Amino acid sequence: MMHGRQATLPFDQQKEIISLTQDPEHGEKIRIYLEKLVNEARNNIIKNQQQFKTRYDLNRQNLSLKLNDLVLIKTRNIRNKFDIRYEGPFKIIK
Repeated sequence: MMHGRQATLPFDQQKEIISLTQDPEHGEKIRIYLEKLVNEARNNIIKNQQQFKTRYDLNRQNLSLKLNDLVLIKTRNIRNKFDIRYEGPFKIIK
């Protein structure tokens, strides 16, 4: 006895205080809820992608190149900030 009560230990049999009723449609409700969440997330992603595209397209210039134009080609492997970033000019032949 402890403080006038019988001590309950973790391995003692517990009385049923709470009884949970099982809903037979619970699994279906969860599936429908998760489908709603997935659809909402997908719609948010699509909406954000469209917003990013419109913002990007505001400052985008369409490039129109013709034969015999001179162009610079950007180098891919930049190792140092003093390395050249563009090579050329090259003439467009096709």
